[in-house]
Amino acid sequence: MKALVLLLLACAIAGGVYYFADELFLKPERLLKEEKLRPPEPPPPDPTLPEFEKAVKAHQAGKLVEARTALEFFIEHFPESSKIEDARDLLGEVNTRIMFSPMPSPEKQLYVVRSGDVLNRVAAKTKSTAELIMRSNNLSGTMLRIDQKLWVPPTQFSITISRKRNKVVLFRANKFFKQYPIRSWPAVAKKAGPPQKHTGRVTERIAWFEGQRVIFIDKGYSEATHWIQLSIPGYTLYGEPPAGDPKPQKPPSGITIAPEAAAELAAMLSKNDPVSIE
Repeated sequence: MKALVLLLLACAIAGGVYYFADELFLKPERLLKEEKLRPPEPPPPDPTLPEFEKAVKAHQAGKLVEARTALEFFIEHFPESSKIEDARDLLGEVNTRIMFSPMPSPEKQLYVVRSGDVLNRVAAKTKSTAELIMRSNNLSGTMLRIDQKLWVPPTQFSITISRKRNKVVLFRANKFFKQYPIRSWPAVAKKAGPPQKHTGRVTERIAWFEGQRVIFIDKGYSEATHWIQLSIPGYTLYGEPPAGDPKPQKPPSGITIAPEAAAELAAMLSKNDPVSIE
């Protein structure tokens, strides 16, 4: 009987030791392993999604001015949203669709052609550019007719070239307008040391076709390679020449973007527009 009691006591003590050892050492390790094997919990739903979807629906319905207003509100009020880059890209698409069409919008100026008007004169009167007026009104040539109505979009553009975001960001009247991905940077931007901020201006816009300089009324301009020269040395902004171009034109040092992006920027920017690289 005494031996049985001692055996039971020993079992109780051993069980207690095992229990406390399990609680103190084995259980935490087991829980840690289980936690590592457990799939990650899905992130909580983004509360800004309804606002973004509202803008998307307006865009899909062809209500471009309404979509633009909703996207501008979204970008201003929800800069930390998971959809912020999508919102910027969509706003850029909406902005250029409104700009490069004869669609009326609140910021555009309606100009009625008078006797003696030519495209350059209209551009000077409205503080725009002949190319921008031509593209925005789907004109096939520079000839104008009396009483013709032209919708002239405002300019006042500036660009910020961001190393951190690897994008060229276009602003109009200090408001975000559109962004363009950068394909490559010049060697001058890859030097050791912290990035330096540079400021300057657009000095010239150049278009090349088959090794020759062309302007927006010339044959081949729609297929041209575009350069936007800046006052900041070594940072010409240019469209990457298409593969197989027999006479590719590249500046000695520059930032490459997509050809269509360079063509679009060249149509909107003017000489002396502000530029910053950061």
